[in-house]
Amino acid sequence: MKTLTWIDTAVCLGNGQSRQGLDLAKIKDYATVIGCNAIYRDFTPDILVALDSRISHEIYRKSNLKDMKIYLGYWTPVPVFVAKEMMKTMADKTDIVWNDSDEVVYHGADGVFTLTKGHNLGITYITGVFKDDDIIDIEPDVDGFAYATGSRSVHLACELSAKEVYIVGHDLYSDTDKVNNIYAGTDSYADKDALAAKPDNVDETFNWILQHKHTFDKFPNTQFYKVNKGAEAKTDMPIKEWSDCPNLKYITQEEMAQRLYN
Repeated sequence: MKTLTWIDTAVCLGNGQSRQGLDLAKIKDYATVIGCNAIYRDFTPDILVALDSRISHEIYRKSNLKDMKIYLGYWTPVPVFVAKEMMKTMADKTDIVWNDSDEVVYHGADGVFTLTKGHNLGITYITGVFKDDDIIDIEPDVDGFAYATGSRSVHLACELSAKEVYIVGHDLYSDTDKVNNIYAGTDSYADKDALAAKPDNVDETFNWILQHKHTFDKFPNTQFYKVNKGAEAKTDMPIKEWSDCPNLKYITQEEMAQRLYN
């Protein structure tokens, strides 16, 4: 695995449908690949980021933790006895894997980021953890600004000193009125027929457009590339809120390949 104390070129992979068909393994040979959420099911990025508690617990339980540098939201272990005391006042629904360990990560039913279809699942997640797992706790909030997983992964690339950041599969919009995500209909995700989320939602937690702009403005010496499929699609249109960002360029997937591989 690459050394990840700092990186030079990052490819940040969202799970929008536009990234289907890309040779992710080849990209990984030429850049540090930062993936989100369930991408681990099909591909092992250099860095994996997840903020939602449901997918975070899935990642810990099912992924090969040693193959990636993993950042999980609010991932703070507590002693088992503390979790058992907290359970007494929480919802009846629980999803628990104790792992015969002394510490657990506990995300309560009324806690953050347990959302599917826009509703709280009412499930308490508890997973036993071990000290040598080297999971990094990552805060969704940056400079008092709330981030979602995808936009937070782009900000993380900048925190790790990336000078070029390719934003791939962060489609923002959908070419239909349905959710645009490769993993729609699977565990931890909305149904395939769910309505597409609005990237400019008035709630800043879901306003991906402003979250990315905040990153572009904060890191003026980093060159960002919004990588599009190259077709005349809604997902390829320029974002008007980014029009004053001089460090952002729109390129096609073919142009990204030429830049990386040459």
